[in-house]
Amino acid sequence: MKKFLLLAASVLLTGALTACSLQSATPSKAPTKDGIHIGQTWVIGGTDPTDSSVPWGLTSHGVSEGVYMLDEHGKLVSRFIKNIEQVDDTHWKVTMKEDAKFSDGSKVDAKALCTALNMIQERNKLSNATAGVIKFEPTGEFTFNIQSERPTMAMDSVLAEWSNVVFKKDGDKFIFTGPYQIESLDPGNKIVLAPNKNYPNADKRKEVDIRTFKDASALKLAFESGDIDLAFTVTPDVAEMLKSAGKTVKTIPAGYQYFGMCNMKAGPLADDNVRKAINLGLNREDYINVLKGGRVATGLFASYYDFAGKEKVAYDKDKAMNLLEKAGYVKNASGMYEKDGQPLTLRLVTYTSRPDLGLIVQVMASQLKEMGITATSSVVEDIDKFKKSGQFDIMVYAQHTAPTGEPSFFLNQFFRTNEPNNTMGYSNPVVDALLDKMGKEKDRNVRNKLAQEVQHILYEDAPALFLVDPDWHIAVSDKIKDYEPYGGDYYIVNAKLGF
Repeated sequence: MKKFLLLAASVLLTGALTACSLQSATPSKAPTKDGIHIGQTWVIGGTDPTDSSVPWGLTSHGVSEGVYMLDEHGKLVSRFIKNIEQVDDTHWKVTMKEDAKFSDGSKVDAKALCTALNMIQERNKLSNATAGVIKFEPTGEFTFNIQSERPTMAMDSVLAEWSNVVFKKDGDKFIFTGPYQIESLDPGNKIVLAPNKNYPNADKRKEVDIRTFKDASALKLAFESGDIDLAFTVTPDVAEMLKSAGKTVKTIPAGYQYFGMCNMKAGPLADDNVRKAINLGLNREDYINVLKGGRVATGLFASYYDFAGKEKVAYDKDKAMNLLEKAGYVKNASGMYEKDGQPLTLRLVTYTSRPDLGLIVQVMASQLKEMGITATSSVVEDIDKFKKSGQFDIMVYAQHTAPTGEPSFFLNQFFRTNEPNNTMGYSNPVVDALLDKMGKEKDRNVRNKLAQEVQHILYEDAPALFLVDPDWHIAVSDKIKDYEPYGGDYYIVNAKLGF
């Protein structure tokens, strides 16, 4: 396995260098003296804040803001809400701050905010995960009521979910409130941002542009040449190279989790025994080795959260093989498992914007082969569209699972029966009941324990395989040496960038 890990890293780097030579054949804009130039693996493809994950991208780019957001200390803060008062399990009264403005200079009042949030609730089903459909009704110029379909004791956390951004619609144009506004957009490739003059301290900000880089070496060379000031993120190998060259690389616990989503609707992983066998047969330490950092996941949340899981993820190859045999699989003359003459084959898939995941998939394919399981692997561009196709057995995925500082959002989105991101086809009435209980529970400590109980059941059922609690590496130039990344990639371009 160690030889394979070295080979995997070598193959990826060689491929990256080849791709780099192709990409760098297209000349890029020379950096201006004052602007800040960012390279990352993705740029938004549109500006509609009601479209799936677009609002997350808009906020990451510094264009939009959530009603509430996490600051660099992990505290929920809001530029829009002064006070939020719970009336009963599903009813809240809100008083707004009166100084926030849209980028066109108009006030963010109750009518504008409620119109935006109701539109999000209607058009983006991901916003309905935690508390069902929520209705917002103005009661004054800067006051409004909230009525939720299901109980929640943490409405500020719900309003911090990345779907709930502040915007208004002017014809076909969307207008936002973040520290920057869009000057130009080449969807998926490049965005140029100008300071929002109606945001505090606008005169201290510089123009920002963000460009997409599809491979690690292209990003590395652009940073080394001074073409970009911020590389978000770089692979572990590139991070080591840059550090050796005297460059500044900041390493943070990502907040994201790497996990494998199992297709339980059809195929081999619809069988509980096969799914549990795979869960036991994957040695997570191999992933830590190839990533050169991070921790074996103990659940679905980063280890620093007080609701993080406490599972001791087991590696037991013999027990895994016993479960496969229990499911009716036998080894053929080649040492590979088959059933009724058909080989046990698993389709692994991941996506381009998270290079770490490609490494995990390569190692996973090798691990499965050692178990006697044939594995195919593929990398796709748009994972959000692909995951609904069902054309996978294990999807290796990355998600910031607690961007609001609460576990409810992610657990409801991915594991409640029939929710939009539950593309695994998982359904467990005990989990649904625990999620309902979390929504009604006022004591945060009790909610945390319920979240851990849910994670224990999920580990046993294995609809998702807990893999890695990762670290991320961000390279910064001397121009922005004081830049401190936080919140994973939710706030790459933030109000303090360049200060």
